[in-house]
Amino acid sequence: MVKTFLTSAFIIVFVVAFRTPQASRNFSVKQLATGVWAAVQNDKGGHAISNAGIIDLGNKTLVFDAFINPDAAIELKQVAEQLTKHKVSFVVNSHFHDDHIRGTQAFVPGALVISTEWTKNAIQKTEPDEQAWAKKNISARLAIARQQVQSARPEEKEEATMWLGYFEAISQSLPKLKTVLPDVTFEDSMWIHGSKKSLLLLECKNGHTGSDVVMILPKEGIAFMGDLLFVQRHPWLSDGDVEGWKRHLEHFNADTSLKQFIPGHGPVAGKDALRDMIHYIGDLQQMAAQAVRSREPDSIFIKRNVPPQYKDWWYSRFYPANLDFVYAKARGKNKN
Repeated sequence: MVKTFLTSAFIIVFVVAFRTPQASRNFSVKQLATGVWAAVQNDKGGHAISNAGIIDLGNKTLVFDAFINPDAAIELKQVAEQLTKHKVSFVVNSHFHDDHIRGTQAFVPGALVISTEWTKNAIQKTEPDEQAWAKKNISARLAIARQQVQSARPEEKEEATMWLGYFEAISQSLPKLKTVLPDVTFEDSMWIHGSKKSLLLLECKNGHTGSDVVMILPKEGIAFMGDLLFVQRHPWLSDGDVEGWKRHLEHFNADTSLKQFIPGHGPVAGKDALRDMIHYIGDLQQMAAQAVRSREPDSIFIKRNVPPQYKDWWYSRFYPANLDFVYAKARGKNKN
């Protein structure tokens, strides 16, 4: 989620194995395997906004992504340390978008922050402007979001509440927000070994962004996908490369060792969710190519209705921008 779309609580009791972390309005915890948990954003007004992962390496604890709001990240840190009985030693930033990195400050000093070199440079470049823009505009965006909750139809109320939580998370964090740059960077891949568990950080270039990290636990057949995967939600395409993105998804879909996938947004899923994303990107590309061939103006194309198979997906406000993005790509190809 980026500033372009700054337009528009329930209590979860965590029951994980026999340990019960404190309740949170921001996220729920789902155990995926021994020593592996997904922290899934609470869509009903929570301030996490994106998903995260907690890994007990045996002698160390790793957190994958850190939410948008440092207060929510403090809760994530507390839960991680309660579950694993270790301090958090590593925090991985999957990519540079604010909803995955701004909670990182809750873990430092104390934890090493890891990303790809590309992502570190992107954070350093974009965060000052993003935060400055938000400080000027968040009050107006909050007012709009509150009005939208009040006026939403019953079927729209839940998502409107989620967006209000998004703007609240930004507003509440801005006065104390600090930009934390990664301490350790890598290209292509990186293994992290603990006394009981090892994991692979795999760089996926030119996907959702110029560089996205997928965290793979090979023995468990689990992949934390970051924003390469959205489940039952429109993805944000405009910072990425749709062809590269599809190739990455097809690669993971073909990997028979992987069974569980944790998206950046939405519930934990199986390979059906990967195929849904592949079809979504392909469908929009096909629509755009046809529109360019028939010389349909971009201004008309971006007003097209959401196809029936994606009509119930959240984040529909991303859809016009996604159409605009794929149209521009199709037009560029047509000129060649």
